[in-house]
Amino acid sequence: MNSLTDRPRWWLGLRGLVCFLLGGGLGTYAYAAVTHRPGGLPWGGLLFGSLVCGTLCALFPRRRR
Repeated sequence: MNSLTDRPRWWLGLRGLVCFLLGGGLGTYAYAAVTHRPGGLPWGGLLFGSLVCGTLCALFPRRRR
């Protein structure tokens, strides 16, 4: 646990990873639905971005006032 947050750092990292993965997946799906372009989701980019976001959320938790 961090003194600035009430949750452990691994929880913050997991939350950032899941939020990025869901947001990126839904955004890509919506873009494909609107533009009618065929093709799959860029899983490599989504996974990489999720890992980076999760790592940054765990290393630098938000500050509470």
